[in-house]
Amino acid sequence: MENKGKILEAGDQCSQTVLLNTFVIKKKRCRVYFHQGTLIWETERPPYTRWTLPMTDVLSASYGDDWTPTMNNVKKKDSLSTSPSLSLTSFVLHYAACASKSKWRHHSVTMSHSDPRQIGSWVKTIQNYLNGFTYRPRKMMVFVNPFGGKRKGLKIWEKEVQPLMMIAGIEIKLIITEKAGHIRDTLLTANLDDINAVICIGGDGTFAEVFNGLVLRAAKDEEIDPNDANASLPVPKMPVGVIPGGSTNTVAYSLHGTTDVQTAAIHIIFGDTAGLDISSVHSNNSLLRLYASVVSYGYLGDVIRDSEKFRWMGPQRYDYSGFKKIVANKGYEGEIELLSDPCHPAASTKCLQNCNRCIQHMNQEIPDKEISRWLTVRGKFFMVNGANLSCACSRSPMGFSPHCHVGDGCVDVIIIRHTSLINNIRMILRLSSKVKNLYDLPFVEVYRAREFTFKAMPSSRYSENGNSISLNSGLSVWNCDGEVIQVPNVKIRVHCQLLKVYTRRSSESIEEPSCFCSV
Repeated sequence: MENKGKILEAGDQCSQTVLLNTFVIKKKRCRVYFHQGTLIWETERPPYTRWTLPMTDVLSASYGDDWTPTMNNVKKKDSLSTSPSLSLTSFVLHYAACASKSKWRHHSVTMSHSDPRQIGSWVKTIQNYLNGFTYRPRKMMVFVNPFGGKRKGLKIWEKEVQPLMMIAGIEIKLIITEKAGHIRDTLLTANLDDINAVICIGGDGTFAEVFNGLVLRAAKDEEIDPNDANASLPVPKMPVGVIPGGSTNTVAYSLHGTTDVQTAAIHIIFGDTAGLDISSVHSNNSLLRLYASVVSYGYLGDVIRDSEKFRWMGPQRYDYSGFKKIVANKGYEGEIELLSDPCHPAASTKCLQNCNRCIQHMNQEIPDKEISRWLTVRGKFFMVNGANLSCACSRSPMGFSPHCHVGDGCVDVIIIRHTSLINNIRMILRLSSKVKNLYDLPFVEVYRAREFTFKAMPSSRYSENGNSISLNSGLSVWNCDGEVIQVPNVKIRVHCQLLKVYTRRSSESIEEPSCFCSV
């Protein structure tokens, strides 16, 4: 083993630090370089192998090749960070790599050297560089919903998420939810001064509680009335991370490209964020709810309302209620007024990493030709949807609107006309397709809008008295991020990039990075 290492420091910035040394990795001598935010290690003898790792994919560096993610070792690691023992002759580099189909995996490599001073120098340099990523979360409030999906929220936290957070050295304030509204109420009243991120483990409803609480908290702090449908809602200071633990996990799938738990946790640790549009639902000068994925009247509203009677069935209740409502084939008269965006969803590009459309809207650099106009659509509808995201999930890989953008200040309005049972089945099959979408079905109309209103058309089949609705009157309800809104007449308005969410967006125009193997 070479005891002589070469350390060159140009200036005081870690980005200009150069480290070069020889380490033993899996009983092989390897030259290891660190320069300009990249770690490279390569074998000295044939067969020659070389690995390249950007520091943006590194989770942590810790002392000792027998280190495991337990609470005692985390404390040990912290104490050793400043004064490593002379007996330490190795350090562990934890990093993540893209495996396949948007999934990221945690890996580690142990590097050994006979000189503890070299070990200390490398660990300190890498840790200092990682500390320079100020956008990475250091202390998080984590909400775990133990009741969502298959009731595996706590197991997901303990077995898959917590070990990764400990590896990254993130301080956690854990809250196990006890009832509906627990998250929202906590965020409205808790002291959040030392928290720099909020994470939730659950489904779309759990995520909705988080951002509803954060936005309302920000509105309260800035004395903005959220019940004013024309008010500009304030952006919460803290980013939000969503880890799938529900039934459909639409938001997690749309943001991460997968419902893989480890991928979502790694994206949070990386600290990369994107601006996510949030839409408000108002009625009678009152804010009913904020939503992130989709609001749906008609078929999906009927499904969510009917499925509440079969909660004992678990996630299968949605399949059961869905089949019943497809066969029933109910239609609802209504009128939709929408402020149409000239960029039609079918003609739009997909929303990928560094999306030009989302960047333009974030910077309010909207081209002059994008002049909106009001449109009115009347008729009998099987379903009316307002999608903020593609709404893709494992059961619907393309989602309602695969070209929907996460941060362009628009909602994709997908209208399914009331038609035959056969056409309803065509629509359901199209939603489950991996290659086809709803855009070209003759009974489907798609619009991109900045806001829209829906009004149930008068009918002798039902009566309406303010907000009190007779559920047997021929009206449907709104399915809003998996929760029921009883009032049919609503105004929906998009708030452009109101929420920052943790995600490392995919880019189909760029090759996926090569996978790293633990060596």
